[in-house]
Amino acid sequence: MTADTRNPQTQPEAQPAAKGLLSRHWLRWLWQPLTGFTLALLVMVNLMLWLFWYQPASDALAQAGQRLGESLARTLAFDIAAPLQRGDRLAISLLLNRTAEEPLVFNASLNSTSQDITLTSRPGGRNPDAIDRFSHPVYFESDLLGNVEIQLDDQPLRSWQERAYRAWFLFNLLALALAAGLIGWRTRLQDQATQKLATQLSEQIPEWRDAFSGPPEHQIRMLVQRLSNALDRNAQVLRTLATSTDSAEAERLLEQTHLVGEKGAYCDVALLNVQCHNWDALTRHYDAHQLQGLWARYEHLITQVGELYGGVLLPEGFTLVFGLSDEDHYAMNAVCAARVLQMAAEQLHQQSHRQQPSFGYSLSAGPAFVSRTTKHGIPLPLVAGDASQWLQQVSALQPRDTLFLAEPMLQDAELNRSVEVSLVRDITLSDGSRLEVWELDAISGNQDQLLRSQARTLLEAQ
Repeated sequence: MTADTRNPQTQPEAQPAAKGLLSRHWLRWLWQPLTGFTLALLVMVNLMLWLFWYQPASDALAQAGQRLGESLARTLAFDIAAPLQRGDRLAISLLLNRTAEEPLVFNASLNSTSQDITLTSRPGGRNPDAIDRFSHPVYFESDLLGNVEIQLDDQPLRSWQERAYRAWFLFNLLALALAAGLIGWRTRLQDQATQKLATQLSEQIPEWRDAFSGPPEHQIRMLVQRLSNALDRNAQVLRTLATSTDSAEAERLLEQTHLVGEKGAYCDVALLNVQCHNWDALTRHYDAHQLQGLWARYEHLITQVGELYGGVLLPEGFTLVFGLSDEDHYAMNAVCAARVLQMAAEQLHQQSHRQQPSFGYSLSAGPAFVSRTTKHGIPLPLVAGDASQWLQQVSALQPRDTLFLAEPMLQDAELNRSVEVSLVRDITLSDGSRLEVWELDAISGNQDQLLRSQARTLLEAQ
């Protein structure tokens, strides 16, 4: 048998945490405009019930009881005046008892100091908790003989008020239960409707996770806000994808986004810089529209070749970086890409009778720090280090229709075995070190023929 190595505190701690998250989730769902509207509506309905139903009904019942008591007291005083003048106790008792038998009357009594008579009727019903007293003087002609008093049971009014309070409480309880059920049902429906989108965005864009933790209105508002901000920042990219008829353009942007990581990293890369040396002559030879179309063709060609060999376009000029995808043949890929571009440019010169751009190709390789930047909303790598500095030195020699390589490129064993090169210049750098620049003469074997065929195929596909 093996000992149980599980932490006994994990499960008890996880359950309160899960309950806390669930309670916070539902509290956020309840804290929404619909809840406030429901509570405000309920308060308004209660206020209207108080003002237009309960208060008028209570006043009407109280006034009815007041009028009943005054009417009975006045009628009893009128009927009892003659028997009281005669001193007929029996008739007075009969009148008092008959009055006491009226609904809501608890007791009727007579008090006459002039006749020295004080009589009280039999009690009607049980002893009430609340009594309203009504009295009226007894006159015979102009002589005051005494006073009669009637006691009315106030319990029916109080019972009605209690029932009204209970009905009022049950109405509010039922209204709150129905409102909570409606909000919960609506919450569940909208939670199910947005669950898939929320899960996808939370997985693809983790920083958007908090935007999908509140009520539906908050989720929709945050989603629209974030999408609007993304549209503002990436309008150029979206416009390019919307107007481009080539699906490869979208794939290239997605692949480039995948290659350019979120965090910087040190790695060995190869850089290829393409320079146009006769731009001024082209501006004089072509009008703006023609020059734009010509340049777009070459720009598309450079992008295609870079994508073919795993190169990613840098934000400054026509510079491609190779090696971001952990490819072991990044140096050879950079040389092959430059060679394809060179052969494609030669074929375009042969096919056209008009002046064409004249390019030079500079290559370097070495360690570099690769970070991430954006240009027009497109994620692009930013390369800094020895490889970038050596590329600047090679580009300063301005190669024309040829390929110049920095000496660290030849340190790659595969590239060193595959190319034929000749020394161009030995440069002394600012730190005292030396940098040899070589010119590519050919790629050994039949590689040049394959690359030439590849260049021809790319041109035919345009």
